[in-house]
Amino acid sequence: MGQFRQQGATVPIAARPPDTIAELHNVSVRFGDTRAVDAVSLTLRSAEVHALLGENGAGKSTLLKVFAGLVRPNTGAVRARQGIRVAFVPQELEMPWTLTVADWLFLGHEMKTRWHSLDRDRQRASASEWLRRFRLTLSADAPLATLSAPQLKWVQILRAASMKPDLLLLDEPTATLSLADTAVLFEYLTTMRASGAAVVFVTHRLAEIQSLADWVTVMRDGQVVASGPQPSFPPDHLLKLMAGSGKVQPSLPSPPQGTLCLQVAELSSGQVHGVSFTLQEGEIVGLAGLSGSGRSTLLEALAGLRPFTATRFFRVEPSAFVPEDRLRKGLLPSLSLRENVFVPAPHSWLHHRRERELLRPWLDRLRIRSAGPDAPLSSLSGGNQQKVLLARALRRQPRLLLLDEPTTGVDVATKADIYALLQSLAREGCGVLWASSDAQELLEHSHRVLALYRGRLIADRLSSSLNEAELVALITGASGGSRVLLP
Repeated sequence: MGQFRQQGATVPIAARPPDTIAELHNVSVRFGDTRAVDAVSLTLRSAEVHALLGENGAGKSTLLKVFAGLVRPNTGAVRARQGIRVAFVPQELEMPWTLTVADWLFLGHEMKTRWHSLDRDRQRASASEWLRRFRLTLSADAPLATLSAPQLKWVQILRAASMKPDLLLLDEPTATLSLADTAVLFEYLTTMRASGAAVVFVTHRLAEIQSLADWVTVMRDGQVVASGPQPSFPPDHLLKLMAGSGKVQPSLPSPPQGTLCLQVAELSSGQVHGVSFTLQEGEIVGLAGLSGSGRSTLLEALAGLRPFTATRFFRVEPSAFVPEDRLRKGLLPSLSLRENVFVPAPHSWLHHRRERELLRPWLDRLRIRSAGPDAPLSSLSGGNQQKVLLARALRRQPRLLLLDEPTTGVDVATKADIYALLQSLAREGCGVLWASSDAQELLEHSHRVLALYRGRLIADRLSSSLNEAELVALITGASGGSRVLLP
């Protein structure tokens, strides 16, 4: 008879449904005065994909870490079927950057020769096979430090897959992946389900839930507010559960015919070649493209973080940039929330008390959930960490704001806040250039959209003149890569 493990004791599996693979019973987790998980009971079953939803700070990531054994609950019981293999893919891209892809995939479960030494050749061959299986054009010998955010996410997923888990826990796995990459991942998850494994994934994208999930659980303020079969949760009901009654996004007003805040002609940097466009004050322009299309390279060049050549370049000041990879390129995890917002400090004479006073309006405006201004950054959820980056950028009162995937890992309600914030900044005369992997998001919340394909700008169109299928065709090359720029 199979058995369940319960904090040192065992409970006969016959006492619960035969397909149960792991469960929580009345589990609570506290971090200081903050209750991240509050009396949660949840069952995971084999051959099932379980979607976990909720706003940032609702307790989703903490719950996954409890299942993974990384966080010990203060109260309650955690039970898992005896001998199951558990793999966890966190939202954060924290890895030992000096290792190669092959070394990272097998770290902790290394392959050995018959003389018990490390078999690097076999690890490299196996890593290459995993890369081919997931259609990734990436070398097994590539150092992790050289990879992009989407590539790093894939490496995290491959490391989990190589463990051949019975329970796979995924925290926002598709946040940095393209539509094509997401389809490949979902093929693998479907195969895992068919093999009898249990999958739990956190997402804010309702379409993913409808296409993949068998069961849905919604959390709010550390508690489970709803749980049941996926077909019983239509999208409008999920929105209400996650974000209350939900917010109606106002239509995007036409931008004023203002002065230029950004102008580039024939800009080239890295894989970006000959890009030319303008951006006016009060205009919101979306930047669309697949992973590797040059979106991040272009934004980093415009922000002054990459060398570039151009026949003409003008950028209004002050400007601010929010990077895609918040942990490697934006935040300082060892510092507090307040210290991260005020890096670099605006004035050397500022005192901590004054910084707290200046920070409070941003905490309220961006709805940053934390234990206070001096809370450790590591105690914040991924979405709240993203909002800390936004607070730092907006503190400079920029006239030009450059954003790389600002809604990555952000819940439905906070996305609405970010969209409203972009409109508010535009009304105040700020020019906004932002990149997103969500084509529909760009079309709905931008005046114009720039489409990049293989490092070249192939379209500069009014959002009202495009639909999602047409934009996806442009950035995937299905349109033939023809230039359809505005006259």
